[in-house]
Amino acid sequence: MPHASATTEVPPSSSINLQANSFLVSMPRILGAPKLLCQGMPNCTGDRIAYMTPLIERAKILLDLAGGSVTALADIAGVKAPSVSDWLNGKTKTLKGAPAARISARFNLNPVWVSEGRGSMQGRETQPGDSRLPIKRGQFRLFAGVTGYEIDYDHGDGEPIFMARRWFEQNRYSPENLLALKVHGQSMEPSLYDGDLVIVNTANHTPRDGVVFAINYEGEMVIKRMRREAGQWMITSDNPNKIHYPDKVCADGCFVLGEVIYKQSERI
Repeated sequence: MPHASATTEVPPSSSINLQANSFLVSMPRILGAPKLLCQGMPNCTGDRIAYMTPLIERAKILLDLAGGSVTALADIAGVKAPSVSDWLNGKTKTLKGAPAARISARFNLNPVWVSEGRGSMQGRETQPGDSRLPIKRGQFRLFAGVTGYEIDYDHGDGEPIFMARRWFEQNRYSPENLLALKVHGQSMEPSLYDGDLVIVNTANHTPRDGVVFAINYEGEMVIKRMRREAGQWMITSDNPNKIHYPDKVCADGCFVLGEVIYKQSERI
């Protein structure tokens, strides 16, 4: 898309109205973004500029959403870490196809913004007056030996779980990073029972001793407690029957998907 011959300077701290395809949004100016005067668009004034966010800027935002980890962002997108580095250093100018779709789904972002830099970044805006926010239900789609994953969201019977906005704020959780899923099996009894519902925070996948995580173990999603023993990480079951539920080393083929932060159970 050609650059306009004239530009309008906007103070860095100000907000501007953007218009693209007759859709107006308000957002802070992104420094370094290519800008086009909105001449010929309805209601165009001198201080209205249409922005396209370049990939190098979008990549920095996506990196922040992934916790600042190039490896984590690569896992989410289903690409190698050097590809993400190329987004960040400007060597690669485009982000399309399956990687863009995976990133959009993971963070609930506008796919057009992720792939092309146009429009609003967010996929669904939360109304300021909402007192409760939704957490989608779904399942991880995993592959043995692969750190990345996809999420199959429930549509139909799998209604979202709603939690108080204050709960998100107090714990610094982001709804787009949380996934609600059902527990299967008896390995975590008496802490978790078959059919219980848990919420997984996919933004936190750093192992911690004694904490329960959702884990990709050789292509199977398991919910286990992680323990540090003799210098290595173990995944353990709370069920005391170690003949049926033995402890296992978390090494090759074992990848942490997220921390279990909440449970709903009908068992007392």
